[in-house]
Amino acid sequence: MTMEIYKDGPLKGMAVVTVLIEAKNVKYLQHAEIQTGCSLEELADSLVNEGALDHARTHNLFEKGSS
Repeated sequence: MTMEIYKDGPLKGMAVVTVLIEAKNVKYLQHAEIQTGCSLEELADSLVNEGALDHARTHNLFEKGSS
């Protein structure tokens, strides 16, 4: 896995992540592509963001007034 977090500019705080996905999970994601009409990239982006939000909720990391 590789990751780059942008330190400045318009993408400051955002990250680019490259991951190797197991073959069986690629098959599951390809099935999800067909079922949802979303691309593999869109599904991966959604899953990463959902995971981050779940972690933030579990560990009470949100500031008051946000969710």
